[in-house]
Amino acid sequence: MSIVIGLDLGTTNTKAVALTHQGEIKAVTSRSYRLHTTRPSWVEQDPGEVWEGVLRVLSEIARQVPISNIIGICLSGAMHSLFPIDQKGSPLALAMTWADQRAAPLVPELRKRVDTHALYLRTGCPVQAIYHIAKLRWWLTHQSEIQGSVSRYIAIKDYILFKLTGELATDLGLASSTGLFDIYRQQWDLEALTAAGVTAENLAPLVSPTCVIGKIKAEVAQLTGLTQGLPIFAGSCDGGLANLGTGAYLPDQCVITVGTSGAIRRVVTQPLLDEQERTFCYLLYEDHWFAGGGINNAGLALQWVRENYYLDLPESDGYRQIFQDVTALPPGADGVVFFPYFTGERSPYWNTSVRAIIAGLGLEHGRRHIARAVLEGIAISLEEVWEALVSHGLPDLPVLLTGGITQSPVWAQIVCDVLGVPMAAVEAGDASAVGAAILGHFALGNIASVDQISAQIKTEASWAPDPGNHAIYHKLQQKSRILYQTSKQLSES
Repeated sequence: MSIVIGLDLGTTNTKAVALTHQGEIKAVTSRSYRLHTTRPSWVEQDPGEVWEGVLRVLSEIARQVPISNIIGICLSGAMHSLFPIDQKGSPLALAMTWADQRAAPLVPELRKRVDTHALYLRTGCPVQAIYHIAKLRWWLTHQSEIQGSVSRYIAIKDYILFKLTGELATDLGLASSTGLFDIYRQQWDLEALTAAGVTAENLAPLVSPTCVIGKIKAEVAQLTGLTQGLPIFAGSCDGGLANLGTGAYLPDQCVITVGTSGAIRRVVTQPLLDEQERTFCYLLYEDHWFAGGGINNAGLALQWVRENYYLDLPESDGYRQIFQDVTALPPGADGVVFFPYFTGERSPYWNTSVRAIIAGLGLEHGRRHIARAVLEGIAISLEEVWEALVSHGLPDLPVLLTGGITQSPVWAQIVCDVLGVPMAAVEAGDASAVGAAILGHFALGNIASVDQISAQIKTEASWAPDPGNHAIYHKLQQKSRILYQTSKQLSES
């Protein structure tokens, strides 16, 4: 029995999955760590805390399965993290995460320096604060005192690969999510590097997602109980690997993930770009890409509802009551409309300053109306991304649903009704870690193609759209565009 460990380095958790080449999960472990929010708009990770999490989950896997059966480790990493290291590979600062917005004020000037649309068409990334052009400019502009010590700027995943093997590299998939990478030529883009103020030598060397970076170091093997010399595969970014881990391996198959934030991703065999730049397109592996868009406020907005309107109940009871209240109300929340742009928005608006807005609130309304309106607002935010993706042709494959939303049938039904397409829930452990393990087995030659395992992943609950509800939500979507413009004007005034 051959086992590959899929190691997923998330924003707040590191997860590990032990997966056989037949697709059987033998062990799952995770360790959490905190986000650091010491200043407004700063959202950081401590690379050292992530490394401690990695050591813990690998140690636990080594205790749960026979280490002689473990033949490799393949990594998945959260996108858009960035921090500087010195010549020895030691961090010089905490890492910016995808949620970090400190570089946003630099974006207008950066957009004047380049042909932004041409750059988007090459890199698949709009010139926005989440991407490395702005983040690197921030480091160069605001942290000049450390520049003499900086050797390279890397991602959290690059750092963990270095700690595991002593080799520094970044995979093509993760590189394609930086905005610095030509997704056609599969190399760093010179214009993007120039705009960012760096050269390729300031970044980690590029490698294939299926490349063996190196072998696990002796001291790491000793700390974890794993076999010295175990091969470590580069892997790819968490979003694309989550598609593999949910069984969405076929071209044009869509996955909707709703957790703290939300995303819709579509696997394609050639780059899929949007003339309005509403979406992104990143490399997954070899001749596969994934296009999609992310929203900032999903479970985050639901948490806001609980913390502000259901504090009279313990946490789990509060969420349970929210969903009971939502179920008791009709679509449209009796006229209450709430668009939860609490932390700005990514796709399709790419607006960091827009804020939440509520309309239609009267004396007859209570917390249950706000709860339902927020869930409907999240679904409509997802619909904006969906519209951008399906404007290139509606996929005829089932839409797969993952994340915390699958535990709430009423929320899943709202999303299903808003989009007007059938959906099926998938639970395959941690999808990104499972996807990484699948890619590792493929790289080792244990499987001829990724679909040998992905095709075995089964769906669980399913939802069909209600035509009447879909018609109600279609009218609500028109209101949403008006409210967005109102919110935008208020944030700019």
